[in-house]
Amino acid sequence: MLPLLRQIKGVHTIKGSSIELKASILVEGVSADDDSLAELGRKYKEQNHGLFGWDFEDHVDKLLPDDFCLPDGTVVQFRMNSRSPYRVRKQGSDMLLSCNGEDICTVNWIERPGFYSQKASSGRDMVKIGQIGGEDCLFFCYQNYCAHFANNKECYFCNLVSTSKTYNSVLKKKDIDDIGEVAKAAWSEGKVNHLLLTGGCFNNQKEVELVSKVIASIKRHTGFERVPGTILPSPAKGDHLKMYYETGIQAIGFSMEIWDEKLYSAICPGKSEQTSHRQFLQSIEVAVKLFGAGNVYGVFVMGLEPRETFLQGVEVLSGIGANVVPFVWSPNPGSKLEGHRAPSAAWYLDTTLEAADIVLKNGVPPGTENHCFRCDGNSLLHDALRLKGIE
Repeated sequence: MLPLLRQIKGVHTIKGSSIELKASILVEGVSADDDSLAELGRKYKEQNHGLFGWDFEDHVDKLLPDDFCLPDGTVVQFRMNSRSPYRVRKQGSDMLLSCNGEDICTVNWIERPGFYSQKASSGRDMVKIGQIGGEDCLFFCYQNYCAHFANNKECYFCNLVSTSKTYNSVLKKKDIDDIGEVAKAAWSEGKVNHLLLTGGCFNNQKEVELVSKVIASIKRHTGFERVPGTILPSPAKGDHLKMYYETGIQAIGFSMEIWDEKLYSAICPGKSEQTSHRQFLQSIEVAVKLFGAGNVYGVFVMGLEPRETFLQGVEVLSGIGANVVPFVWSPNPGSKLEGHRAPSAAWYLDTTLEAADIVLKNGVPPGTENHCFRCDGNSLLHDALRLKGIE
């Protein structure tokens, strides 16, 4: 029996325990019996691999949940691992989560959006164009491509190419007008609050031009003057920062990946050649002046560097008015780190709680209109801040 199980037995009644459970599930993965999966793709939202695969193993012929909710509303990403001690089974009308055969709590799959069954005017399936992350974030990958793979210099944790080859659940390139139509359809259902736009890594100028067209289409179809949500492009620098701001997107993110400079160079060989640690910092400082404090995000793959250096990054970024999104790393199939182990759930929990204290101390606006706990199934920081009263 896992040590955490005794502590989280009362997850449905003890405030704070759900973040422990979430950390453990993200580290260990989870599986589900066939009965619990029966209504995926109809009543409940299924995985559609827009960019990366987060599961511990591939599942080409099996629909799986994208994410699910714990009783207090905490959103947890579903990371398939048939060897995990965590398992979801159906009992009557309930979905029960157990650990090593001992029941912990009920969980809820997330309802499938109506637009998942609709087609754009072009005849293309809307679900292959945009997907919902968690409960309320509309996700668009505007181009599924990363130039670093061609030179064998991709980030060691990334499985973008492998995921694209393994699954055929999304369109690799999307029509600009289709994206706008999907945004309108998604918002009309009343569940989407913000969006996330990203695309692998490619020519910066071409990416700015593409993003400008994508956001113009979204604004045209939805009527937004400024679009709530975040653009996460190839590392933006110089004049490109102002161009992104002028598109009308409310927030921008920077995939720094790792704060420790030497580890960043080793684990992200291609990206570090093009964008140094110093360049990232300079760009983030400029972006905060343009987009405003709280509307800029430093994105990290948490668990690939020491706690000390990660927290240094949180201190520096929050000190200049940027928020932090630290994804809990899993050793994805198809990546160079496949088969490795992430740190313990306790490490993630303790480190994240300390990071939350740093963010609060530095007074960074939460920016929840662009990114929130309801769409953040693969990170713990929003959940930690939520415990401290930041929704």
